[in-house]
Amino acid sequence: MKKRLVLLSACALCTLMFSVPDPAAAAPGDSYRVSGEKVNLRSGPSEQSNIRSTVSQGDDLLELRSQGPWIGVRVLRTGEEGWVYSDLVRRTAASTLGGEAGPVADTGFRQISPGFDQLLAGIGSQLGYRFAGKVERAEGNLLRVTPTQEWLYNTGRDAKLMTVLAVHEMWKSYNNGRPVAVSLVDGRGSSLMSIRDEGNGPVLDLADALAMN
Repeated sequence: MKKRLVLLSACALCTLMFSVPDPAAAAPGDSYRVSGEKVNLRSGPSEQSNIRSTVSQGDDLLELRSQGPWIGVRVLRTGEEGWVYSDLVRRTAASTLGGEAGPVADTGFRQISPGFDQLLAGIGSQLGYRFAGKVERAEGNLLRVTPTQEWLYNTGRDAKLMTVLAVHEMWKSYNNGRPVAVSLVDGRGSSLMSIRDEGNGPVLDLADALAMN
């Protein structure tokens, strides 16, 4: 049996505790490789922007900036610059432009929200372990997150609740306020915790094991 809670006030508290910087402030320098067969290189970060040219599967790109799900890149083969949709490329190397702080950390959320990713990276550095082992976008505005075993074992119930609320607020902001869902799953894909938007607000489902922690 699952425990269900309406969390309007908790989400408001979560927003105050986890303010996320503007993604445009993310540090550039990550390397990407085109995964789509032929990908449009656009003049701006939207599908309405003009197509400058196309890049082919296997082309290497250098990130210059990012905005939402779009990445501003330089094509290493030609030197041409433009914007590509993040789902059509894969990251091959982290930035080494972080100065004394070292490479830009990636906790799995960087293509969605670099600011949120950096926030989690800072928390992970203090704790000594990462929160997410895998982050996947699915149909229906669902974000599926597989936490690390270290996070599951070393964090209490309240910390788990606040983390999933923070991810929900970030994901909802990324989707411009549209209804979303976030699901934390174990390594076998079984649900541990989920939060989804319904008519009366966000509703939380907890697996029995987490509800009793």
